[in-house]
Amino acid sequence: MLTNSRIRATLVALCVAAVVTGCGGRVPSATPPAPDAAALLNLPSTTTPATKGVDSATWALYRDPTTVDPATAFDYPENTVIATMCDALLRQKPDGSIGFGLASEYRYVTPTQLALTIRPGVTFWDGKPLTAEDVVYSLERHRNPALGGFYGTVFDRVDSITATGPGTVTINLTKPDYWLPGELSAMPGIVIEKAFAESAGAKFGTPEAGTMCTGAYRLSKWTSGDTLKVTANPNYWDSSLKPLTKEVTFRGVSDAATLTTGLTTGEIDGSYVTDTSNLAQLQRTAGVSVHMGPTLESEFLIPANLTGVLGDVRVRRALSLAFDRRSFINAVYAGNALEPRLSANPGTWGYAKDVFSAAWNAAPEVKRDLDEAKRLIREAGAEGKPLVIGTSSGMATVATMSNAWLEVANTIGLNAKLLNVSPENYINFFTDPKARAGVDAFSTTTYGDYADPAALIATYVLPQGNQNYSGYENPAITDWLDKARAEADPTRRATDMVEVDKLLMQELPWIPVAHPVTCLVLSNKLTGAPTSFAYMQSPVLAMLGAGS
Repeated sequence: MLTNSRIRATLVALCVAAVVTGCGGRVPSATPPAPDAAALLNLPSTTTPATKGVDSATWALYRDPTTVDPATAFDYPENTVIATMCDALLRQKPDGSIGFGLASEYRYVTPTQLALTIRPGVTFWDGKPLTAEDVVYSLERHRNPALGGFYGTVFDRVDSITATGPGTVTINLTKPDYWLPGELSAMPGIVIEKAFAESAGAKFGTPEAGTMCTGAYRLSKWTSGDTLKVTANPNYWDSSLKPLTKEVTFRGVSDAATLTTGLTTGEIDGSYVTDTSNLAQLQRTAGVSVHMGPTLESEFLIPANLTGVLGDVRVRRALSLAFDRRSFINAVYAGNALEPRLSANPGTWGYAKDVFSAAWNAAPEVKRDLDEAKRLIREAGAEGKPLVIGTSSGMATVATMSNAWLEVANTIGLNAKLLNVSPENYINFFTDPKARAGVDAFSTTTYGDYADPAALIATYVLPQGNQNYSGYENPAITDWLDKARAEADPTRRATDMVEVDKLLMQELPWIPVAHPVTCLVLSNKLTGAPTSFAYMQSPVLAMLGAGS
């Protein structure tokens, strides 16, 4: 729902210094082939199930995790590790649907009252039983502004959270909220042990204190800046998800070449890769398999403010029309991304897929049209007007994307330039209004917490959305989102979200660039791990093991 931004550099390949004009600045001699949309829309969400256990596996993250506190986790390394160790009240399945987790049942008693039945017989790693009080404590932490967590707005329609029995928790709402179950299957729904967290105090979630959860793996050793190890929980409550790998070691590997070498030598057994620059090499590497699956991610150009040239929707449309998405996707993702017909990635269709699929098929392709883009710029009176794009030359991926947009903007008649900041300061565009005051746009790849287009869209188009950096507001879109949030029927909710997305493709508060896929790289000795984005919120590494 209204969660904090996921800040990661846009993915790029080694030879995309100017995507619009081709590598080395040469105009491509022919239009690159279109990605196989039908195949990308029907990717499997799992690998072949594992049947045998293994002693250990080393899993690569794009950097070391900094916390195991679910309230302050909002990026790939932290989410992957926490989801491996800790259970949420509800659970995201590999196909994006939501099932039961630590809550064995949930139901809306009324449109403004959600009742959760807490699964009996569950214990934390230290043997203490899971209680309704632990659940209330875990959820209330997010509502405490003093904690400085990222998920407070998830609970902006919550009036109270109470333990109404030894095994029941009731959430009373100020307005109907049918997005809340999705959030309870993600970091906001993770349950920790109250007594442990209170005893740890400010050290909770750090290498010094760690965490206390109920998950399939328990934290065994965390050396900051080195590795984080987890071992299988012999008393795990879910008999259908008993870990097949006895120990998993997480390592931060920020360099694509180092990752490739580690996978080739067997020092690394697997990774959900977030940098596809080495994808072609990995696909040729002996002993390694590359698996593609659905994801919740999308890549965007983000207007930072609407007081300048991007305040005119015709300029935003012109930029969108001028960008050569097909060349970009073929260069950066080796064709493994969709050109966006709608702003939401098809991987977000976790319910009512027939409704979303029909809308996608009916939506027009966004075809590159430089003549129309130039006409819109002239019509808007924007020729020669300044456009400042935030970038960081110290971050190759960011610099590549920024240069591509710089080329596009100047080609259609704008007077574009780059504002270069250090890699350490690039994050300020996402967090500091003063930093954004100096730019008109910047780029990123981001995602929602669960498989619903609303999970990401609401963060950047609602007035209170914490990724709404430009102050964008459209009453029609806000009304459709409010209607969807209050709609109990999944089919009607999906229909409402389709109307939202149609408006977004006209208004372009964010300009969608590509809908990539999940990329899982796995040693041929292993199988079982899902290929979908569920790894960010669910204990899917418990499925990892050897084949028959």
